[in-house]
Amino acid sequence: MLVLTATDVRAAFPMGDAVELMRSAMAAHGRGEVFQPPRVVLDPPAFDGSVWLKPASVEGGVGLKVLTIVPGNQQRGLEVIQAFVALLDPVTGVLLALLEGGVVTELRTAATSGAATDLLANPDAGDLAIIGAGVQARSHLLAMAEVRKLRRVRVWNRTEPRALEFVRWAEARGFEVEICDSVQSAVDGADLICTVTSSTDPLIDGDWISPGTHLNAVGAFHREGRELCTNLVRKADVFAVDSREGAFANAGDMLIPLGEGALTDSFDPPEVGELLVGTRAGRTTTDQITVFESLGLAIQDVAAAASIVTLAQREGIGVVIDFP
Repeated sequence: MLVLTATDVRAAFPMGDAVELMRSAMAAHGRGEVFQPPRVVLDPPAFDGSVWLKPASVEGGVGLKVLTIVPGNQQRGLEVIQAFVALLDPVTGVLLALLEGGVVTELRTAATSGAATDLLANPDAGDLAIIGAGVQARSHLLAMAEVRKLRRVRVWNRTEPRALEFVRWAEARGFEVEICDSVQSAVDGADLICTVTSSTDPLIDGDWISPGTHLNAVGAFHREGRELCTNLVRKADVFAVDSREGAFANAGDMLIPLGEGALTDSFDPPEVGELLVGTRAGRTTTDQITVFESLGLAIQDVAAAASIVTLAQREGIGVVIDFP
């Protein structure tokens, strides 16, 4: 069995490869070529948190992502979300690899936003605003740079020290980043926006958004949380999701406006996979506002794991242990 740490995962999953892989995985999802049962969420009474089990099967891999959400980890100096991905042999069921799941999630999430951006953003888009300055801000900067030529990058974060840390990280990789003192000033005139916060209250007003803008809404992943104001969701000409089933179950950015009556009961957002295979329409004019609502899919984790393991085996990355 191959064991891959977070550092190993990064070494074996460069962003350019990740974007192409997520484009392929989402297209397979759009053609109905994947197997992805509903996730199982457990709340053990003796455990101060929840455990999520997310199995999937895609071409080249069968696997399971296990993640825990433990709010008390903040006081312990640990990440609230912990995860690993188990990759199985698709023929024998033998456990092939265990991968640190946090970085897998980070990279495949940004790569999926990259694939959606390449599909929906105007070809000349390049004025990027990133709302939030955590690990997803870093990976989304790399993903946006893979699919568009960036001419300007701005960031807003609730706390300045973290924004400064992000700027230093970006500068070390050749990006110039401006820190803005408000969300509105960050998105003013931007034609690419990535929201990657843990906010439960909307941050971006539709009146601030220029015609032709594409937004990746990434941070909110449950029914009660959202990053986009209702008038922005209503204003969007294309509101795409990774999975309708997941969006109607958990996307607060969409469900709250629906509950307010701001969207009609016939609201039927296209899936990115459907846009990729051409069964639903995406952007048709340069002045349309497009949104990609990202919740994450188990097929993305398993497809990523299979690709990472293949490269890691070829390059001698990771540690092989006997199991059982």
